Amino acid sequence: MCSALETLLRSLGYRSAAYESALHFLASSDVGRCQCVISDISMPGMSGLELKRELQAIGASDIPVILITARTEPTLLAQAKASGAHSLLTKPFGADQLIASLTDALAG
Repeated sequence: MCSALETLLRSLGYRSAAYESALHFLASSDVGRCQCVISDISMPGMSGLELKRELQAIGASDIPVILITARTEPTLLAQAKASGAHSLLTKPFGADQLIASLTDALAG
C-alpha cells in the first residue's frame, strides 16, 4: 500500500517519501519540511494516532495528517476523528478520494 501511494503521488507531480515506520519518519529531517502526512492507523511500533499526537507534541500540529485504515471498530474510528487528523479514509478507498483529501489538506 505504501509503495502504491508513493507512486500515485509522484504520478500527480507531488514529491513524496515513504518511511518504514513512524519512528523513522520522526527521526528524519523531513518532519520540518513536509506539507502533509498520510499514515495508516495500524503500524508496528507507533500507530498513526500516536504519530499524530507526537507531531502535536513537537510543535508540528499544523501539518495536516490523513489517516487510513481497514479497521472499522466504532471506538477506533471515533478516536481517529477526535485526533485532529485532517481526514480519515477507510480501505478500500479510491484514488479520487485520496486526491480530494490531499488537495483539501494542502489548500487549508
